[in-house]
Amino acid sequence: MKLGVKFYLAGILWVGLGGGSVLSVQVASASVPAHTRPQAQAHWLNRTTLVWKAPAAEHYQLCHHPQAQMYLAQAQLRGGAECIALKPQDRPPNKALNPAFLHLHSLPHFELPDLPEDTLKSLIQQQLWLVARNKKDQLLAHTSVQLAPLLDAHFSDLNLDLGLSFTSGKPQLQLWTPTAQGVELELFQAENLHTPSQTLPMQRTGRGSWQIQGPETWKNLYYRYKVQAYRPDTGKVESHSVTDPYSVSLAADSTHSQIVDLQDPTHQPPGWQQMQLPPLAAPEDSIVYELHLRDFSISDPSVPEALRGKYAAFALPTSTGLRHLSQLAQSGLSHIHLLPIFDIATIPERFVHTAKIPSAPPDSPRQQDALALVRDKDAFNWGYDPLHYGVPEGSYASDPQGPARIKEFRQMVQSLAQHKLRTVMDVVYNHTHTAGNGPKSVLDKIVPSYYYRLDAEGQIQQSTCCPDTATEHRMMEKLMRDTILRWAKAYKVAGFRFDLMGHHTRENLKQIRADLDMLTLEKDGIEGKSILLYGEGWKFGSLDAIQPENAMNQVFGSGLGVGMFNDRLRDSARGGNYDHSTRSDQGFATGLYTDPNLSPFNRDTPTAPEAQAALLRNYMDNLQVGLAGGLADFPIQNALGQLQKGQAVLYRGNPGAGFAHDPQETINYVEAHDNYSLWDQIAAKAPFEVAGRTPATATAEERMQMQALALSLPLLGQGIPFLHAGSELLRSKSGDGDSYDSGDWFNQIDWSGINHTWGRGLPPAWRNAQEWDFWKPRLPRPEFKPDQTLALTHLAQIHRYLRIRKSSQLFRLRTAADIIQRLHFHNTGPQAIPGLLAMEVRDDLPALDNLDKERKAILVIWNATQTSQRLCSPEWAKRQWEPYRLGNNPPILESPLQLQVGETEWLLSPPAFKQTDTGPWGQGPDPTCLTVPSRAALVYHEREDQAKNRRSP
Repeated sequence: MKLGVKFYLAGILWVGLGGGSVLSVQVASASVPAHTRPQAQAHWLNRTTLVWKAPAAEHYQLCHHPQAQMYLAQAQLRGGAECIALKPQDRPPNKALNPAFLHLHSLPHFELPDLPEDTLKSLIQQQLWLVARNKKDQLLAHTSVQLAPLLDAHFSDLNLDLGLSFTSGKPQLQLWTPTAQGVELELFQAENLHTPSQTLPMQRTGRGSWQIQGPETWKNLYYRYKVQAYRPDTGKVESHSVTDPYSVSLAADSTHSQIVDLQDPTHQPPGWQQMQLPPLAAPEDSIVYELHLRDFSISDPSVPEALRGKYAAFALPTSTGLRHLSQLAQSGLSHIHLLPIFDIATIPERFVHTAKIPSAPPDSPRQQDALALVRDKDAFNWGYDPLHYGVPEGSYASDPQGPARIKEFRQMVQSLAQHKLRTVMDVVYNHTHTAGNGPKSVLDKIVPSYYYRLDAEGQIQQSTCCPDTATEHRMMEKLMRDTILRWAKAYKVAGFRFDLMGHHTRENLKQIRADLDMLTLEKDGIEGKSILLYGEGWKFGSLDAIQPENAMNQVFGSGLGVGMFNDRLRDSARGGNYDHSTRSDQGFATGLYTDPNLSPFNRDTPTAPEAQAALLRNYMDNLQVGLAGGLADFPIQNALGQLQKGQAVLYRGNPGAGFAHDPQETINYVEAHDNYSLWDQIAAKAPFEVAGRTPATATAEERMQMQALALSLPLLGQGIPFLHAGSELLRSKSGDGDSYDSGDWFNQIDWSGINHTWGRGLPPAWRNAQEWDFWKPRLPRPEFKPDQTLALTHLAQIHRYLRIRKSSQLFRLRTAADIIQRLHFHNTGPQAIPGLLAMEVRDDLPALDNLDKERKAILVIWNATQTSQRLCSPEWAKRQWEPYRLGNNPPILESPLQLQVGETEWLLSPPAFKQTDTGPWGQGPDPTCLTVPSRAALVYHEREDQAKNRRSP
């Protein structure tokens, strides 16, 4: 939401907000000359220790002023500040100090007298400078002070019950702000949110919090805190009216917090207290499906218009979308991962604009032109812009004003559970939408600068996209832990996916795991140990720069049972990486070496065939490690014939293909919401107008085979498979590589498979203009747009893979030791056939438990080449491989599958490669060989008792 008119009156800055709200910012101290306001280069570590890389000087002092009138003029300190002498110390600071600040311990440090507690409390509320003076008492240097270490050491309290709580029906509000000079509670009636009906003083407690208790009549009133505090970034004492960071309910557009009891039965759907989630025996039994809440129903004609794009759409059992999810659950899907559904700063909850998309050719810019007019004002955004971490987003509720969102969120979770699906929330604790004095800033108005990771000059870092939060600070970690516990206990959320998890510490995730593990079904309504934790473990950012070994990333994050996305498997399967410049580079499933695209846009692909073959073999090494759960210790024979552990296998030229210590720590995927959809990746990578190829451009059917092959890798490998919504229906975003605000037009999913979204116009210019020349010749071509039959044929194949995985624990091994002992690969080393992977999992080893009573072993072969391949192994002469079947049914990958799509029943045959390739499916006259069709992932098994279990003719 954009700021309205700003105007000054009587020393107060008034900011007009949408919907008639007004946020006041009262400047309580006069301005001092801005050029004298220093950077914050000093850190106050504990009550007697400060650190600062100061110049050599005669005297060092800590100077302070309660009204922020301190300034510098002619090398002298002005404004009536008081100063305390500091003593330089030769020895380094005590290593027992907070480990979150170890990176500061090498700085020169200064000793402060052991001040009385009241003096210390007063000082942290004031303007603070460290100064260095020469013998003439002239200032040589001065700096402001970063207070986070001191606040953590002496003013944090993890036991505080912050935010809203109830005792005997009476509400109590508590806010942690030790640096505040005063805090008042503003109460508002629902019918008048412009003017407080009451303004009441809050009382300071001993650990930096302020609290107030009210009568039962406060229930359902709205409120804000009025916090007066010194701001280092402006050099002033300012007063802000701000919402509660621990809010449980909000007014529309998040202008006010609301006093609501989450335990009140009126905010619970019928049966909520008794509702139990579907059982989950182990994390490795999970299959996660990533879905944007609005995408689920906004274009579903079977959903009433008023419910489209809302929580309530998930409670319609006969809708096409819910039937689709329910059938996936029957086949083996276990979790629905919803993109952010906490309170989002960038989605208007009222006064929403809708794009009017013109009818235009598939390669026209007119569609995105129309979207550009409203994209900041429409109801679509991925939502990675947190405002309040513990409240459901209001735009997805039937009424964004008040508690409707609470009940409807719970109704959604309940409905998914009734369809055997657990709910995962995408959480974004690594940043907030904004900081400082902005209208969508909350945390920074309450304890200025504390909640954010500052650089050496005291500026908020933004290595995420936006202001980086500092979850290594105790009270920011507390906010993270407390709100996650709220989602688990009050909303029965069964998993959390952490955005940019490498910006959090190992200790953060360790504490969250411990918190959740304490929850029980009897006490809390959810079994905490079954709650999934996973996230993006990319190694970069502001935390990694100062404390790399403390960051929760792929290099240092394993061993906690927290999943991390496996980009090694992703890139090896697809080719290229996340960067759009590699969009046309091929991988294992998209034709590298075996069906080269010869694209002039290729960046990472060598030209020479032998070099492409070498790259493909490295990708196959990475895929073996990924299929083995991404384990650091899994041994493979690499492309050079060497025996290597996963952690030593090269990924993009560096060791580290394997990073996990347990299979649940690997989230295997080939597509997520970020970047291109998989169909669009294949559109960029499959051969296009290649001279000498027949046909010169890959057909829609060939592309479908590539997509099924790519998705089969996570679905049939160890670790936790992850699917992006619509990938099973060949979803396209018309070449949009970053659709976070591309509206419903480019993000649409059609659960019926009829209206495929390829060719919806050139992708939006604000993220894709530099790629228009690439997409323009492709968008009109019919080979890129599958029809309904092709989309549903692919959907049925994904169902088959899901059912196969569900049918045997051998696809879901639960320990690294089990995987290392049971799993091995064929077709390895320098003589391996390029483009062919073969994974065998044994269940007939005498020293190990029998995990599958029907099978001795399972064999999966992936053939990514254009032709049938014959794979032989002498040890197979003693085996009796047959096509995989469930019980005594016909082989599942050879059989038609029945699905209901909307109101229509379909009987869907397997993909056409079964009919177009010749050769026996299983063992033929030579029992040491198997023949696998082109671009196919086939599964075989050896039965426990062949005579007993063989299907009758």
